[in-house]
Amino acid sequence: MRIAVVTTSYPASPDDACGHFVRAEALELARLGHEVHVVAPEPDRALMVRSDDALRIWSLPHGAAFGWPGAASRVRHNPWRAAGAAGFAALAMARLNALRPDRIVAHWLVPCAWPIALGSRCPAELHAIAHGADVRMLLGMPAPVRERLVSALLHREVKLRFVAHTLRDALVNGLSPSLGACVIARSSVRPASVSVPDVTARARELRRQCEAPILATVAGRLVQDKRVELAIGAAGLLDGRMHLAVAGDGPDAERLRLLADAGHVRFLGRVPRHDALAWIAASDVLIHPSAVEAAPTVVREARALGTSVVACASGDVERWAGDDRGIVIAEPTVASIARAVFLFAPTPGKASRGEDASCHRDSSPLP
Repeated sequence: MRIAVVTTSYPASPDDACGHFVRAEALELARLGHEVHVVAPEPDRALMVRSDDALRIWSLPHGAAFGWPGAASRVRHNPWRAAGAAGFAALAMARLNALRPDRIVAHWLVPCAWPIALGSRCPAELHAIAHGADVRMLLGMPAPVRERLVSALLHREVKLRFVAHTLRDALVNGLSPSLGACVIARSSVRPASVSVPDVTARARELRRQCEAPILATVAGRLVQDKRVELAIGAAGLLDGRMHLAVAGDGPDAERLRLLADAGHVRFLGRVPRHDALAWIAASDVLIHPSAVEAAPTVVREARALGTSVVACASGDVERWAGDDRGIVIAEPTVASIARAVFLFAPTPGKASRGEDASCHRDSSPLP
């Protein structure tokens, strides 16, 4: 079967943090024997075709609205970038009409799935995956517009998939009862796939450099909704027993630096994906205090690396914790997070994470 994957986020290189879950799912399809083409935006470049493992990548221009740190932030910084979304949608549909795939997999309901459902002449079956930002965008629209967009997808007999139950519930609650019932009947829920490289050697090196009994990492964009200050406060409360590595950058970085004790917290900035994963693999625990993410990829990556997670309840993380003893849910307070982190402290006879035999697994243990 020829399958076309349409996405606004795809890694330009192994160290690019964007869209690795899209790549992982495309490779899964290729391993099943399908011919897989990926259609993705490439900011500031003309049309380019390249190979990525078993995948054929069609990089289209008009991608200035997409990429790190996310379309919403990029458009807020430069509103003219929004025009690129329409240009990308038009070029993507032209590419689909030329490829004539048997199936189209569109990541994000908007801006990918909806234009295809309305404008593509390709008769392929359409699968649409909702990741979070698209649902938040729909919920921010006037109710009549939201109803029309979702109705158009259902009229096209799109096979809907949500990466979290909380995402589907949120969208259904924003629709009329009859349309919401149709969404539930016509959709499934499954988290995005993850795939992590072998970072064992680098993880062991990082762990040897840490003198504190507990090494913890926070990874992600530094914005207020991520509540990184709770992890910083936990490091201070544990008073030298925990070293915290903060991998990421963002508008909240300066405020967080002022809160941190330089002896207990190290800000890494925005680092290549391999390095960020190595820090997570080296750590005794990943701290994820975020209040907003429905299905955080970094939590699944941490578990794929064998690292325990302390998280605050948001999205489907609490549901995951019910099936995985390596995830502990803490209250969104400094004291609660510190107590939860201490559960994973190395004890006599128990190797620290950096001394483990392996820091790599191929897939997340979560269902």
